[in-house]
Amino acid sequence: MTIKVFIPTVGRPTLQQSINALREQTFKDLEIILIVKNNNFIINNVHIIVQKEGYFEEAINLALKNINGDEELILFTDDDAIPSKSWVEDHLEFHCKNKNIAIASGKILGKKWKNYPNALFKKYKNTEFMKPYSNIFSEYIGFLTKVGLSVDRENIEEKEIQKSLAIAGVNMSLKPEIFKNKQIPEFTLRGSYNETILALYSIKEGYSAAVFDGALVNHLGEESLSRTNNSKIEKYLMLEKHTLPYGVNYIFPIDEKLLENFLENVTEKIPKIGLELALRGIKEKICPHEFRKLLQKEMYELDKF
Repeated sequence: MTIKVFIPTVGRPTLQQSINALREQTFKDLEIILIVKNNNFIINNVHIIVQKEGYFEEAINLALKNINGDEELILFTDDDAIPSKSWVEDHLEFHCKNKNIAIASGKILGKKWKNYPNALFKKYKNTEFMKPYSNIFSEYIGFLTKVGLSVDRENIEEKEIQKSLAIAGVNMSLKPEIFKNKQIPEFTLRGSYNETILALYSIKEGYSAAVFDGALVNHLGEESLSRTNNSKIEKYLMLEKHTLPYGVNYIFPIDEKLLENFLENVTEKIPKIGLELALRGIKEKICPHEFRKLLQKEMYELDKF
């Protein structure tokens, strides 16, 4: 048995640093797998999977298709991330000790992504809309609301292990036997919440998702699919992240009437557009790739704001 480490990459200059860090791991029996769109990649002792079409969610699904189920562990990181020397070993030890946790994130240094729906959570946190989707999420610091948003509790005491949907793909581990036949819906342009979708799949099957204080990764740079200093991209990320209820509905059914009632209260323009699109996708049973086209159309309209 071995451990597979997947890195979806656009060929950033930092990729070689990421690979070098993996080669220096205290745990040696691992296979590094790059998912690339350019088939000119040649790196010694690194397996290459060429992504012929699609966006980031398609890259994740390619990785999931390459899980056999007999691996010891599956790991994901980014091409601008530097895992600590014990990163693999820390994740493996964590999963050995926590049999019921199917997906986990370790500690991350560097610029964090912004969870835009938290603004609505703060505004409406005492309403029915922002209650946990079910009792399952009562222990989660990052949890699913009844309207299908992933939000973060405030002023939470830090613990070594905390249940959470706020899994980060730059530092993510999966139990292979649980995810070997899974595919995530391909409905966004930048892959927002792909990790949350994976976490929800595991919760649906009776497992948990968690973050823990270990397995350190240094996430370099300022710009990525989920992090930006570009105001135009930030507007789009805000839009995309509010379409999550559409993706959630494939796993946990969303109460359409409750979401409609919530939309009657929401005045924030971009979040409202995202939520309206999510509701439309659910009600009209729009397939993920068609939903993505509608999302792209709304992206072009954001220039008006």
